[in-house]
Amino acid sequence: MYTDFKGNKVYFSTGGLNLVKDNETLCFVHGAGQNHYSFTQQIRYFVSQGYNVIAPDFPGHGFSEGNQTISIEEDMLWLVEFLAFLKIEKATFIGHSQGCLTILELAEKNPELVRGLVFVAGAMSIPVNDFLIDTSINNPEKAYDLMVTWGQDNYGSFSISDWPGHNHLAEGNAVMKMNDPSVLSTDLKSCNSYDNGKQAASTIKINCLAVLAKFDMMTPLKKGLQMVENIKQCDYKILECGHFLPIEKPKELNALIKNYLNTLK
Repeated sequence: MYTDFKGNKVYFSTGGLNLVKDNETLCFVHGAGQNHYSFTQQIRYFVSQGYNVIAPDFPGHGFSEGNQTISIEEDMLWLVEFLAFLKIEKATFIGHSQGCLTILELAEKNPELVRGLVFVAGAMSIPVNDFLIDTSINNPEKAYDLMVTWGQDNYGSFSISDWPGHNHLAEGNAVMKMNDPSVLSTDLKSCNSYDNGKQAASTIKINCLAVLAKFDMMTPLKKGLQMVENIKQCDYKILECGHFLPIEKPKELNALIKNYLNTLK
């Protein structure tokens, strides 16, 4: 679904349905170099379960126009303003990777918006090595190849998929190529410079869920567990997959999120 927001055309997936005023709202926040396609299987499932779903493409990502946000703080402010534009007063936020940093920041600065929080393959900080940042600047397509390779465990690397006809590596590459070539480097630098995660995590007072990946080479499991320890109430599950958990283990992730949502009722 397209809308005009702050003078730019912005795309946000709702699973093909209009938002219903009294339904609970889930907001999916994508990671670096990604867009709403990161959550295709989650969007379809939760719309079928009667939830409002919002999965925006941030500026410059996917189908959205506009100048890219250049920090986690700017990501958060853009998202808060976009939700206000849509008249969304409260939501459960599901972030993947960089999206986890964004919703951490949002939870600290705008707790009144937060009904629940789900962190998928996330951490309180996501340092990025200089080689990947340099490659994303000088040779974006090589950086895409590196990310989708590092982002999968053997399950994805051998093209084993729960989605008939899908190849995780090819699909991940195609999603990243939808963006402007400068998007990935900007996102990676945003992750690398963000340093408020521990403080933000310590302020969260609601029960949260973290779904972490055992073979994550981009946000290592130990960093995800450190995040769990710094949040007062955070249940966690570890799935045997790589960083791109939403596409490697969609059924398992959907079930875990659904069980968590049931605890919020």
